[in-house]
Amino acid sequence: MWTALLCASLLAAPGDSGVLLVRVLDVSEARIGGDAILITDSVGGRARHILIDASDNSAGVLTHLRRFRVDTLAAIILSHPHADHYGGMPGVIAQIPVRSFIYGGTPRTAQTYVALLHSIAAKHIAVVVADTGVRTIRLITNGDTVTLRILAPPRSCHVLGGAAAGDAVNNCSLGVRLTRGTFAMLLPGDAQQKEVGWWMMTHPALLRADVLKAGHHGSSNATSAELLDVVQPRAVIVSANGRQHPFEQVLDLLAARDIPTYCTADRGTITVRVMGTGAWHITAARAGECHPRIEHTDGSPQ
Repeated sequence: MWTALLCASLLAAPGDSGVLLVRVLDVSEARIGGDAILITDSVGGRARHILIDASDNSAGVLTHLRRFRVDTLAAIILSHPHADHYGGMPGVIAQIPVRSFIYGGTPRTAQTYVALLHSIAAKHIAVVVADTGVRTIRLITNGDTVTLRILAPPRSCHVLGGAAAGDAVNNCSLGVRLTRGTFAMLLPGDAQQKEVGWWMMTHPALLRADVLKAGHHGSSNATSAELLDVVQPRAVIVSANGRQHPFEQVLDLLAARDIPTYCTADRGTITVRVMGTGAWHITAARAGECHPRIEHTDGSPQ
């Protein structure tokens, strides 16, 4: 448990006081992919916020954070060092106090990534390197507990070349399993089938979830029938720009299993509301149906 995360924001709780909110933010303006997930625990009358990733556009993410009255972030979690996940972080850190930065420690030589780490150090933000095993964050208020289990990437990521290709970096993602009461949600970053398969061998019980945020923006190299058999999701959320992602075969796979699917590119910010008992429901900013990507890359998945 990291005590830095147990301190509540001084801002009054939002209207959903007592409800855990997981907002998969609409960052469809991202150049490729794009993820930003805001977790708000407002039990006890004060709001605590954790941000997982920040897209590649800080202005867009900051607009969301201001709308949801975020004045302090208990933590920022970086799933993996690709710019469509960390590019917006410097702007967020410059505008909003952050108590902790959690990442997998995967080395990269990209100047923007190195600059992010330097800015975190310059602001004296506590850094937690979740590079082995499973780390646990608990937010505890008046007997209510929200737990985040952080699944580390494989040990080979410790020595990944700083200029490694995209697939290798995707397969060094942190996974996050969030629980409250009987509810569970799995957020696997951009982990592809290689890393997902490793998690299935090492931590299969931690993959079971009511809601799955589709890995790698709904790419076919992340979501498979085998993964769905393990997770058994009752709903899937896809964070993607609608251009390079999501893949048609993934949407078809989910439709064949009658799994309700929500895409940020079509429905805007997707919100999961979780009661203390674990009862939950999903709402979207607007009506719409998921559409498959309309632009194709050169054949190598992003």
